[in-house]
Amino acid sequence: MAVRYTRQACLERLRGEIAKGRGLVMTGAGNGIAAKFIERGGVDLIGIYNTGYFRMQGYGSLAGMLPILDANELVFRTAEREVLPQVRETPVVAGVNGVDPLRDMRRFLEDLSRINVSGVHNFPTVAWFDGDFRRTLEATGLGYEHELRMLQTARDLDMLTVGYAFNEADTVRLMETAAPDIFIFHAGITAGGTTGDAGGASLEDTAARCERHFAIARRIVPEVILLAHGAAIVDPEHGQYMLDHTSCHGIQLGSSIERLAIERPIEARAASFKAGRIPPRPTQA
Repeated sequence: MAVRYTRQACLERLRGEIAKGRGLVMTGAGNGIAAKFIERGGVDLIGIYNTGYFRMQGYGSLAGMLPILDANELVFRTAEREVLPQVRETPVVAGVNGVDPLRDMRRFLEDLSRINVSGVHNFPTVAWFDGDFRRTLEATGLGYEHELRMLQTARDLDMLTVGYAFNEADTVRLMETAAPDIFIFHAGITAGGTTGDAGGASLEDTAARCERHFAIARRIVPEVILLAHGAAIVDPEHGQYMLDHTSCHGIQLGSSIERLAIERPIEARAASFKAGRIPPRPTQA
């Protein structure tokens, strides 16, 4: 069963890796077998997200942003029954829908801590929406401030906090209000595979956009840990590119681990088995 770490213990582990020059890796795990082997790969943080469930069912990540199932219930159930029993030493973070109006958020975070979740991340997030829909969410009391308050509550409960933002205004708001321990600029849906879409973003563009947001986050909270995520970051060499060309300390992965590591290998293995041929055999009388 996974260990419940204090916020400070998590930060000491992460900053220890940074001090050794090792890039951090935070990755989603949509089920138990993914969590088991992701941990064996040596990652630093394992995240449990409602999107991970949908990815493991063959759907695109954006299914997790639609009113399909109960995001917080799904994450809690996946954590308690599937992921946490398979993890031994890696800190586990839960993606929490902070805008959920049907829960006492402090009680929900306490329940996550009770089952050995060490931190929280504001996901799913209204920050992914823009235009009139985002404006209307904010105007009708379903805005980003609930997610920021959720992260503040998690800090009060001695949990590691991870914050997503998608634009400069939200980056400023997130860092000034919640000051998360880890800041992640979400560059967009990961490219590649059957359900990927980076919108044509190049790796160079992904790095440049990330660095603009990293600079904002560092200016407000100099000690923040910075991770890059999404868009053109698909393969390990892309992660190294981000380490080389931005000020990030590592990367966060979702589709790049949960989906792309499965799609092609399973297809190729199935095809290899199907390539077997029955040899000629004597005809039985």
